[in-house]
Amino acid sequence: MGVPAGFVEVRSRREVAWLRQDLALLGHEALWCEPHPMLMVGGRGGVGTLQLTPLLCAVVRPFRRGGALRTLLGDRYPAPARVCRELEVLERMRADGVPVVVPLAALARRQRTFWRLRLLTERLDGALPLPAFCGADPHARRWAIEAAAVTVMLAFRAGLLHRDLHPDNVLVCRHGDKVRAVLVDLDRASVAPKLTVAQKDSMLVRMARYLAKHRAKLACSFSRSDHLRFLRGLGFDRTGRQGEVERLQPQLARALRLRRYAKPAR
Repeated sequence: MGVPAGFVEVRSRREVAWLRQDLALLGHEALWCEPHPMLMVGGRGGVGTLQLTPLLCAVVRPFRRGGALRTLLGDRYPAPARVCRELEVLERMRADGVPVVVPLAALARRQRTFWRLRLLTERLDGALPLPAFCGADPHARRWAIEAAAVTVMLAFRAGLLHRDLHPDNVLVCRHGDKVRAVLVDLDRASVAPKLTVAQKDSMLVRMARYLAKHRAKLACSFSRSDHLRFLRGLGFDRTGRQGEVERLQPQLARALRLRRYAKPAR
C-alpha cells in the first residue's frame, strides 16, 4: 500500500499516520483532539469537527465496528490498514474526477494489542445527507437527486465497489445557484478495473433497501418519480429507466424479504 501523492507518512512503534503535506507540522496530538459533535449525522456515532487552522475545519470520523463485532470489539482493529485504504480510495476517486470529500489525514494509534483509527476530511459547509437536504430544501429536491445520481454514475465509471453505499453517504449542498453532491464514508470500498452489471445492481438495490429500512426516520420520503429521476441522472433514457425498474424490483423484493424489512409502499 503506497502513500498517495501529496501525503506524507509518519510512523512510530505505536502510531501510523498519512498526513496531507500542509498538515504535517501540526503534529499528531492536534489531530487526535476530541472533536466537537456534529448534529444530523447518522452511522455508528462519534463523528465531529476539528478546527485545524483558521481557514480549515476537518470532519473527524472514528472507525467503529458494526454488526456482530460491534459489542465485542467496538473501535478496536488489528491493524492500521483499513483507514489508510479508505484514504487511498478517496484519492483514486478524486484523480478520476469523482466528487468525494477531500481527505486530510488517516490516523492509527496502537493501544496494547489493538489499534484505534480515525479519518479526517475537509468539512463541506452547509452539506447535508441527501434525504436531510431534500427535507430541508424541497425546492431544490429534483436538482439534489439529479446531482446525487451523476455523482454515483461517475463513481461507477471509475470502478468504485462499495459494500455499503446508501443515500446518507451522499452529501448535498448549495453551490451558488446550483446543487453539489459528493460521496462520503468509503470504508471497505475498493476500486475495480470495470464494474459488472451485477455489481452495479447490488449497490443500487442496497441504496433502495436503505430507504425502505429507514423510511420512518428519514427527513423525507422518495416517490417513484424521484427514483426515475435518479435513474435518468445515472444515464438511462426513458425506455431504459422503465426497464431498469422492472429488472431491479425483484432483486429489491428479495433483499427486503431476506432481511425482514417491510415492503416499501408504491
